[in-house]
Amino acid sequence: MSFCFSPFKSTTGYPLERKVIDRSGRLGSLYDASTDNIIDRRSCRRSARKTPKKQFICLLFSGDQSRQVSSVLRNIGYDPAIRLSIGLRMVTTSGISRVIDYNQSIDDNTRFLYYCFKATKEKLNITARKADKLVPLPLSQTNATHMITNILWGIEFLCIIQIPTNQSTNVIDQLLQYICNQLKNNRNPIQFNKNDLHLIHQLNNITVFGSEMCVGGHNSSILNILNRIQDWQRDDNFHEPLLYTMQPLRWLYSGPEFSTIRFNRNITNTAEAFRVDTRISYISKMLNDFGDTLHNLPTNFSSRTLNTRLKDAQQKYRFLLDSQDDLKERLGRALVDVHRERARLSILDNILNDQRYECLRKSELDAFRENILRRLMNKFLLIEKLKADGIENILASDLCQNPETSATIDDIDAILNHRYSHQNVLIILWYSSDRLLRDQENTWKEIYQELKLERQRAVPRAHLVYVDFSFFGQMLETFSVVRLPLVGRPTTQEYPIAVKKTDRPTHSTPRSPPTKARSHSEPPIPSSKQSKSAKSSPLSTQKRAETPLPTSKRKLTETSSPISKRKQTGTPLQTRKKQVVAEKPPLEPIIPPPLPSPKGSPVEINVLLLGETGVGKSTFINAFVNYLKFDTLQQAEQGEPIVLIPVSFLVTVGDRFDEIIVNFGDVDSNEDHAHQGQSVTQQCKSYVFDLNNRFRLRLIDTPGIGDTRGFNQDAKNIDHILNYINSLPHLNAICLLLKPNASRLNVFFRSCVQQLITYLTPEGYNNILFCFTNARETFYAPGDTGPLLRRMLNDEHLNAIPFKKENTFCFDSESFRYLAARKSRIDFDEYQKQEYVNSWNISVKESMRLLNFIQRCEQYRLEEWLSPRKAALDIAMLALPLMETLRLIIYNAKLAEAKSIANQVVLNSNPIAIDLCTRCAQTNIVELGPFWYMQYRPPVLRTDTSQHRHCPTDGKHFFIESIVTYELIGLPAGLKVEQWQSSFRNFLFKCDRLVHYLRQQKLPVQNDPFQAILERFLEEEQEISQIRNIDSTANRRLCEVLNSIKRIRQENSQQLFVANENLSIYELYQIIDELTAIQTVKKQVDIIKTSRQLKMVENELIIPANLIKKRLFV
Repeated sequence: MSFCFSPFKSTTGYPLERKVIDRSGRLGSLYDASTDNIIDRRSCRRSARKTPKKQFICLLFSGDQSRQVSSVLRNIGYDPAIRLSIGLRMVTTSGISRVIDYNQSIDDNTRFLYYCFKATKEKLNITARKADKLVPLPLSQTNATHMITNILWGIEFLCIIQIPTNQSTNVIDQLLQYICNQLKNNRNPIQFNKNDLHLIHQLNNITVFGSEMCVGGHNSSILNILNRIQDWQRDDNFHEPLLYTMQPLRWLYSGPEFSTIRFNRNITNTAEAFRVDTRISYISKMLNDFGDTLHNLPTNFSSRTLNTRLKDAQQKYRFLLDSQDDLKERLGRALVDVHRERARLSILDNILNDQRYECLRKSELDAFRENILRRLMNKFLLIEKLKADGIENILASDLCQNPETSATIDDIDAILNHRYSHQNVLIILWYSSDRLLRDQENTWKEIYQELKLERQRAVPRAHLVYVDFSFFGQMLETFSVVRLPLVGRPTTQEYPIAVKKTDRPTHSTPRSPPTKARSHSEPPIPSSKQSKSAKSSPLSTQKRAETPLPTSKRKLTETSSPISKRKQTGTPLQTRKKQVVAEKPPLEPIIPPPLPSPKGSPVEINVLLLGETGVGKSTFINAFVNYLKFDTLQQAEQGEPIVLIPVSFLVTVGDRFDEIIVNFGDVDSNEDHAHQGQSVTQQCKSYVFDLNNRFRLRLIDTPGIGDTRGFNQDAKNIDHILNYINSLPHLNAICLLLKPNASRLNVFFRSCVQQLITYLTPEGYNNILFCFTNARETFYAPGDTGPLLRRMLNDEHLNAIPFKKENTFCFDSESFRYLAARKSRIDFDEYQKQEYVNSWNISVKESMRLLNFIQRCEQYRLEEWLSPRKAALDIAMLALPLMETLRLIIYNAKLAEAKSIANQVVLNSNPIAIDLCTRCAQTNIVELGPFWYMQYRPPVLRTDTSQHRHCPTDGKHFFIESIVTYELIGLPAGLKVEQWQSSFRNFLFKCDRLVHYLRQQKLPVQNDPFQAILERFLEEEQEISQIRNIDSTANRRLCEVLNSIKRIRQENSQQLFVANENLSIYELYQIIDELTAIQTVKKQVDIIKTSRQLKMVENELIIPANLIKKRLFV
């Protein structure tokens, strides 16, 4: 509910109080209460002064683990509104409000001492609608909502005291309470005895926030502050504003321009505001803790595995910081809109629940702390402990020569046997892991002490090695100790897993203490149970985990990724035996067997599927592949249907029309069933299967057009589709999927088909065909959509696109849904069953006819035909490489101006396999000689790789398809300053000729793909210039050149307009070819093409040939 004025004039007005952040405000200053910033620092001297009745305030309170810094501000009088402004960084903090940056932990040993001296109150005698008699009207329209009419002056400070662990908290509390009582009663200077002074000197961890003129640095001595309070009270020069009281401009002035100023003062006391305050405080505390943990970790581990995980954690932490900043920025803007009554209060909850900030939720932050940071810290502490005790530490995962392959514990056995085979001392290998240490801590400690004692008693002294299987692919089931003696065969001792009463008993060999083991020269005689494996290595019964390859992986990448290998588990170690044979030869790098190469590659048939959102493209693909596999519905019910794409739908059954949700297939991150009206398919994905030895069919599923998220999302989807097929060598068919009675054909036709036509040339029109889904209800005919489609083709002068019986196909995908429902044990009556049996038979015949038609179509070779829309795609791909090359020219020109002729900047580029833009990428500020530049990096953790799907389609952020880095090398650039300048202008003019062509074509695409990039370059320079403690002089010169580009481009545009340049498509591609021939540009373009191929492979599913066993295709 918004705040409204009473119809009767209030004599006291509608005062609003705020604790002071910006101390420059004076009586008459204008204040924006929606952002807590002073707008106009005017001053009015006609004021009244008086001394407050209660001048001295002192508070003492303690902290605990759950207390946030924001609650500290609440305890000393900061209202919810100002706390939100501070927490969301809407204000520049000063004085006590800088406590928000306090980065030490707050716990039971933390104490807060707050002191405030109120010197005087200053008041502006002002009445309603007559403020202009004292304070002139603002000269122009203002963002202010209030005017400061009262100011409380004085001094205040907040001491945060961390009590040392070796001191009694009760004694310290008594001392602090004594100080507090003295300050409340203004008994200055405070008298201390020797014992008090001794205790005060023991408090060496004190941070002080307060009036800068008094406190100065944060590490001021509390004794020094207490001794100077009396001087500060007497000297007005030390007094600062502590509290502003303000009146609304609507109440003060009567002009119509003030009646429209809205401000809702009640929202900060709502549950929504409380949730924002609590959430932001929690996130800030957690990220501060994360930063401290990373700071305390070493900058570099001696382990390759730990270094990788440390870098992953650092990247994740930077991503969390960026997400936090973005969340605060959005909440801040929304809070202003809510204050101004431009938005509902619910927008705050909507932002907090936005999926893009899922990484900042409590569960995610807790998981990052527990599973990553704490594990790294525990590992670091363990390594330090082992090092201090003279124990060598080895991570088993570091022993794998090829991290891409999955080694087994047997392989580690062999490597270690080989490594220590020539040592002249007894080697003791202790196999352990973090999991075993956590679950069996007491056993771990016992083994640790026993092995240390055994090492000391051995003559000569033994060498103890801790072999850590924490990050290894196979799971180590129990502790094992392997002894490699100088003479004789190695022995292995296993330790049984500790079993709770409710657990099943293990079958591990009973533990015998290492100190009581048999002589190393006389191996133990195996029992009858052991004899079967007497010749095996200590880990010979450990088998490699054999997980069948899921169908979602390409045949060419059958070896799993390193991340997936970590999830593999081996056979339990309970069957391992004590007896060990002589060591095995050293382990060779594990290389997967080569795939058999076919005698001749099959011809690939590429079919693009396009349709409106909800037309059923994904269901059509599922149904189509099953039509190819099963001739009849009965066969499909008795067999194992193929589910390429998970489906979810509602079915009503029975006389009471009971509703049942059918979920068929495994979860796929590319399929989103949760948002009604939005395209379920998020990205293009290929489904590839061999029909026989000669033909391979590729069905390309695409995001739907007509998405409820609006035209921008449609434009984004269409660009994605066209870029996807632009990476293919050819298309055999473009299949437009329609419903026989579609009411939104108009939207689909104009949004998708028209852009498709501008991409194709007339040579590709014969490759267009029409498929109607759910055609059973129109007796397997196009229905009402047919005449409408024909009329629209005529209206758009596209009669060259055939719409005939031979390229029109009618299916009923409902038969596949029936199959899914039957597999979910849902029964139907006989009439329904017969309907779907007939539907399946007709759809099978149509599928065969469709395949025959596609096979007869002549390939449309995409690289051979040029079109305006294809040109727009190619220019868009060139945009970032061209602008990066332009920036490279500027870098080297500035080096030449600085007479740095012995150095030049070069550009490097690397491919990327995920979607990324400047909004969701992680950024680093990197030094480059005299320059600094912003480097974009992909998220390292897999949980962040789909972040781009949530980025807005507002054109403010451009797409990143390669990782660009710059490097300063010690080679002469080879060009003079004048040559650099000439190269710069010629290069920019060619880019503007491309833009001029796009504007002439009036395509539904971005006419100037370079503008957003140049603007982002300027934003980067602005961010760099605001970083403290770096010399950004060279960047300022670079920024001057970037700012001049706008003027140069305007001149180029005017020149091209006057010349009336009208390039043909071939002349345009001559310019494109000239620019692409530049080595730096070519290198980036090649990398972008590689990135697109990688993403295409990532979104490709190959169906094994044996899944479709049909005589027709053999």
